[in-house]
Amino acid sequence: MWNSEEGWKLVDRTMQIRGGRGYETADSLRARGEKAIPVERMMRDFRINLIFEGSSEIMRLFIAREALDRHLAVAGDLFNPKLPAATRWGKTLPRFIAFYAKWYPTRWAGWGHAPRFSAFGPLAGHVRYLERTTRRLARALFHMMARYGPKLEKRQALIFRAVDVGADLFAMSAAVSRAQQIRRAGEPEADRAVELADVFCRMTRRRIAGLFRGLRSNDDVAQYRTARRVLDGEHRWLESGLVAFDPMRELAAELAPREALVVPS
Repeated sequence: MWNSEEGWKLVDRTMQIRGGRGYETADSLRARGEKAIPVERMMRDFRINLIFEGSSEIMRLFIAREALDRHLAVAGDLFNPKLPAATRWGKTLPRFIAFYAKWYPTRWAGWGHAPRFSAFGPLAGHVRYLERTTRRLARALFHMMARYGPKLEKRQALIFRAVDVGADLFAMSAAVSRAQQIRRAGEPEADRAVELADVFCRMTRRRIAGLFRGLRSNDDVAQYRTARRVLDGEHRWLESGLVAFDPMRELAAELAPREALVVPS
């Protein structure tokens, strides 16, 4: 999911950088004596990756389900108002208390600061951030489930932000691990690998901060209600005054002068 979406951004930016030449086909560029860089084909071919083998939206739902499955197994019944009170409080509550009395404190208690992970050298700060933020994401998922209960499945925009945080944390972990591997091997590109991983992590940390802000404060409900009204036709008034386009009428108007010139035999 992460690779397909980031790859699409790269292709889109490449098209923007190439400008008109990016929009041209490779054959057209070659015919004009220019370097035949097939950006236009890249864009056509790559777009399917966000749809095929599971669309990005479906992938996010799969990931969210994996993240929430344990919580739902332990406490799902407790937040389900359709179940009898005897089941919710008599059977589920003791299980809820036993599990979260151990689990929840560990999502707060932890050491994600110096000198931990000092073996990662210049990238140690990012690894500490990963440790702290992973625990923060776990808490956020639990808080979402506790707040919304079964209704959480309807708050997909909220769930998707949490999934994106997890995907970005995973990408950061992969980048840091790869750079550390090169660094430990003493390869000549070690400094460059660390530089790339550092810049990538800095950029990603800012994006993660924005996603966490979106978990706390967002316009999801207002956007959903407005979208429903649009689908129900309540905002058709926006089309008032626009010139209606009827392709068959346009075609007929285009052909009419030609038909008038035809001399009957």
